[in-house]
Amino acid sequence: MIKRLKQYELAVGLIQRQARIAVIIRETAISKDVIKATYKELLGRPGSPGPIKESIRGLTHNVRCYKEATLFGKLFRSIEIENVQGGIDNVIQAFDFFKISLPNSSLDFTTAWLVARDLRNKQLRLISCHQCSSPVLIIVGSEKSLERCCVCKTSLKTDP
Repeated sequence: MIKRLKQYELAVGLIQRQARIAVIIRETAISKDVIKATYKELLGRPGSPGPIKESIRGLTHNVRCYKEATLFGKLFRSIEIENVQGGIDNVIQAFDFFKISLPNSSLDFTTAWLVARDLRNKQLRLISCHQCSSPVLIIVGSEKSLERCCVCKTSLKTDP
């Protein structure tokens, strides 16, 4: 009973952060119909349906979004180091701190969740720029993301 109550509490928290329905289902195992009804009740509109993106590759086309995702990734990694067993709670904590720090950011919870997921499964890496030490989010296997640091524009390629 307590476990189920915690799942509902988590679902409400994710809805308040406007997570996609698919993310809420994955994190809580609550039925789609219940989540949709709760979304409508809490926010007065339906939640965003559809599948979860498989990659954040689309973020690399917009420098501002890429920088925001990188900052979130750095915050998430810092929290994850302190609380290894945190799971979704680490994502929520990093997202909330990110939104307090950058309230006008366009980064949504689902994108933040994707960044966290991909950092955990090593599809993304955070490196430091060798010139300015800024964090750089690298999409593993993508040469495009290795071109330049978003802050100082230094080339990050190691091979000539």
